[in-house]
Amino acid sequence: MNPHGITLAKIIPLSLARLETDATVIDEVDGELFPFFEEEARAELKSIEKLLLEWDATAAPLKELRRQFHTLKGAANSIGHIRIGALAGGMKDVLEQFDPEHAVALRHDLIKTIVQVAETIRALLQEVRAPQFNPVKKEQIVRAAQAITRLWELETDLQKAA
Repeated sequence: MNPHGITLAKIIPLSLARLETDATVIDEVDGELFPFFEEEARAELKSIEKLLLEWDATAAPLKELRRQFHTLKGAANSIGHIRIGALAGGMKDVLEQFDPEHAVALRHDLIKTIVQVAETIRALLQEVRAPQFNPVKKEQIVRAAQAITRLWELETDLQKAA
């Protein structure tokens, strides 16, 4: 906790709540850098899917998933795609809070949420390519943000019960 009383638990839901409010914001994506970001983002998403498909009854993938969402967050923010940055950052922050035992117990919920976030990120990438033909519906972004928040709440409840 910092001197202002702000904790990660207070920041994450506010960040996701802001994303729900600003889900239709127009990202100011750097057009010259976007192709490089898109290539990196698609590779990270493919790696995330591979990890999810191979996930066994351990918490082994957590560290790698956190790294991948951290990479997506940083790269998205650096080119001005704040919605992808917010979703990836929210997912990374939630994964950082998971106790490995809880991750195993909530594996189904984790996988479902990660898939939902990944699909939304893919849709947002497609939107940049052809916004007039591929606008991402605010509801899809809101659902992804809410899924991350629900996951945060599940983990918080498990921590309190322990």
